[in-house]
Amino acid sequence: MLLAASWFVLDWSDVGSNVYPGGLVLRDDAGEVLRVSLGEGDVDCRPYYVADPDDWIVKALVASEDGTFWTHCGVRPLSVLRAACQNVFYRRRISGASTITMQAVRLIRPHPKTLWWKFKEAVYALKMERAKDKRWILSQYLNRAPYGSNLIGIEAAAHGWFGKGAKDLGLSEAALLAGMVQAPSRFRPDRNYERALKRRDYVLGRMESLGMITEEQRTAAESVRPVVCRSPRPFKAPYFCDWMMRRLAKDSASDRLSGDYVTTLNADAQVIAENAVNRAAEEGGYSVAAVVLRVDTGAVQAMACSGYYFDNVNGQVNTALAPRPAGSTLKPFLTALAMDRGLVTPEERLADVPTAFRGYCPANFDAQHRGLVTTRNALVLSLNIPFVHLLKRLGVDAFGTTLRELGFAHMTEPNESFGLGMAIGNVEVTLLELATAYATLARGGVSEKGDRIFSAGSVYLVSDMLSGEERSAVAFGHIADVKLPKFAWKTGTSSAYRDAWTVAWNPKYVVGVWCGHKFGGFGDKTLVGAKAAAPVVWSIVRSLNPPGGGAWFLKPSEVRERTVCALTGLLANGCCPKTETGRYIAGYSASRPCAVHALDAGGKLVERNDAYLSAFSGLIGKAERLAISKPENDSVFCFVSGMPQQKIVCQVVGNPNGSRLWWFVDGVVTGETCGLSPFVFDMTLGTHVISCTSEEGVYSSVRIVVKSE
Repeated sequence: MLLAASWFVLDWSDVGSNVYPGGLVLRDDAGEVLRVSLGEGDVDCRPYYVADPDDWIVKALVASEDGTFWTHCGVRPLSVLRAACQNVFYRRRISGASTITMQAVRLIRPHPKTLWWKFKEAVYALKMERAKDKRWILSQYLNRAPYGSNLIGIEAAAHGWFGKGAKDLGLSEAALLAGMVQAPSRFRPDRNYERALKRRDYVLGRMESLGMITEEQRTAAESVRPVVCRSPRPFKAPYFCDWMMRRLAKDSASDRLSGDYVTTLNADAQVIAENAVNRAAEEGGYSVAAVVLRVDTGAVQAMACSGYYFDNVNGQVNTALAPRPAGSTLKPFLTALAMDRGLVTPEERLADVPTAFRGYCPANFDAQHRGLVTTRNALVLSLNIPFVHLLKRLGVDAFGTTLRELGFAHMTEPNESFGLGMAIGNVEVTLLELATAYATLARGGVSEKGDRIFSAGSVYLVSDMLSGEERSAVAFGHIADVKLPKFAWKTGTSSAYRDAWTVAWNPKYVVGVWCGHKFGGFGDKTLVGAKAAAPVVWSIVRSLNPPGGGAWFLKPSEVRERTVCALTGLLANGCCPKTETGRYIAGYSASRPCAVHALDAGGKLVERNDAYLSAFSGLIGKAERLAISKPENDSVFCFVSGMPQQKIVCQVVGNPNGSRLWWFVDGVVTGETCGLSPFVFDMTLGTHVISCTSEEGVYSSVRIVVKSE
């Protein structure tokens, strides 16, 4: 009657608890352990062992603790009766008669050693056997049993005493650990080695008597003297794990974190990122950080910072989370927002002329002015002046609000306090924030939270503008699309060369890199986005994606083409002498016709310098002196071994009238172009002089060096 009543009264739910005494276990996306923290009382518990009847530790435990485990129902009535009689006769505890199942109950729910609790143990054990299989029970036992020192559970014990996982234990090692559970302190191998071996031999004898091993196996195992070798707890991807632990602590009601978590980190991507940042830091003499994100989920797949994590001075500073001035990396967001507001299209011309805004005089990185430039070229060349003009038209508050929606949490001051400098990156951002914002572009304009920030058309055009063939020429000094996967990418350099940024993205990945100095933020002229950060990004990208492989963005139906004036990029009005094809976003782009070209009263074509042209300071028709703008003089190019069709792209400024140009390489006529069309020639190792001359006899030349990779 008592047993029947207890069966219904005693609650089983507490016994099935998955609460362990350990700390936090972090895993990568494949389930491999990254970090294990200590639990309450500084115990080391790693409760992720899954029992397998073929593992030596399972055989050894069953042999030493419960030889009939696989056949009994949770209790052994005759053993209980025998133990009770012995204990009463000798007036002390002679034997316990506890099965592994009953011991598992005790480990899951610790309780006093009383007759009443012994009875409850038996009831719980019977219930456990009905609800769970034998492997689950063994896993519970082995993940909770103490093994001396601060080691709880077989995984912690195997690593703590022998420096290996539980499934890698040999027969002798497994027998030694199985023998410890009876008295963990008494059989600690670091303090009582010979006693532990004697207990091990007993376990081996039991295994032989139960037919689990042969006499030869027992003899061989007894001859082994296991080497005690305590190994450190797993400590991979330290900066990522620190970040994850802070996130979990923020959401936790407890001061001490516990549980087993599978994170989004990808082991292969992490190794690629770590190798890239450490190599770049060693070569450049500055700090480097990188993050890799999945576009579809926004999940962080890699987070790496250069340097030694345990350095006493600044080793644990996570530079991927440190706020720094953004430089030109915000221009793609300004471009997308301006296109959504109908202010510009990719082919519309912007003014790149000396300008002052109430005492604020922005300048381009190269201190040059190019007159009228397309929105695309202004973005690709990262010109500052056109984007300050664009921000003034758009409004500081509108752009600041959008940046906040993108997740830039360090904008603690009002939008107005940043002023027009917001266009060229006086906002502080972290690398992770920046990569997350770019993932919104790669996700079609939708944020990680599901909010639409930009139209699908504007982000497609931004990605397209920043992924052209000549973009790889900037990265490697030549057209390298044969070997480089297709990515859009944007660089940035903060004021006084304090920070170098590059972010690259495609439909699958966002890769961001920051280069700079951890403390002081002092200027360093080697910290230029295209030269310091871009090579690191492309090193990661080339390892993540197959050459020339990977999907690209599908063009949205609202991105369409129309005929525009070749001078202004606005809708051709019928009087424009030259036209070209321009792209626009249906439902967003304005239909402003070109206001420059018209017919006078006599039907003659005229170019009107009206209010529209005043923004360009009379630059229409004004030509600058012919000059080779790319490559720059004394540029050094990298010849990638084994890559076919490696070419160098040359561009000029100051030839807007379409004059014919003749090109020379090392004094030999190599080709000709017209107007501002690029000149392309095959790359060869060595030092070369590239020159061009116009029909008017104007001449320009540059010197370059091509070296092996």
